Amino acid sequence: MTRSRRVFGALLCGVAALACAVLGAQPAQAWTWSPRTTVYNGATLCVQGEAGIDHVIPGVFSGNLAYADAYALAGGCGSGLTLPDGYAAVRLEVQKWDGSGWFVCRSTDWTYGPTGVSGGDVGGPYGPSQILDYGGASSCGAGYYGTMAYAYVLENGSWHGGGVWSGYELVQ
Repeated sequence: MTRSRRVFGALLCGVAALACAVLGAQPAQAWTWSPRTTVYNGATLCVQGEAGIDHVIPGVFSGNLAYADAYALAGGCGSGLTLPDGYAAVRLEVQKWDGSGWFVCRSTDWTYGPTGVSGGDVGGPYGPSQILDYGGASSCGAGYYGTMAYAYVLENGSWHGGGVWSGYELVQ
């Protein structure tokens, strides 16, 4: 084999390896999020919640934050409902895995608010939300963390809703 063929073969292998490394690399991600999840679906009311957890990764836009959102929609989870202040509530718990189960590391009180529908190109339902700076690993030590968000809406004197789990991620 000539020298030029060996150089060309090595160059081709290097390009292929570089392409695999670039195309196969996972993006740096510091958050885990559960998009709108239905926690109650009755004849005239649908309640959805969102939960998220984030932690600081140097060099990546991130923070030690937990998120919770609540939404009220028409029965069947159709269009958003406009309800007055105090008819929707949300709270969250930051939980940590201790090797045998999840325990509450940090939590919030209930936030109450109205629900509605915003307009525009990116409009949609809205409701009360929370963001908590839980402190990352300095709160309860390094390990796996997740957020349990609780979304509830008041209808005819009864609260309807439930919990949404964000998923978990390793916080060091």
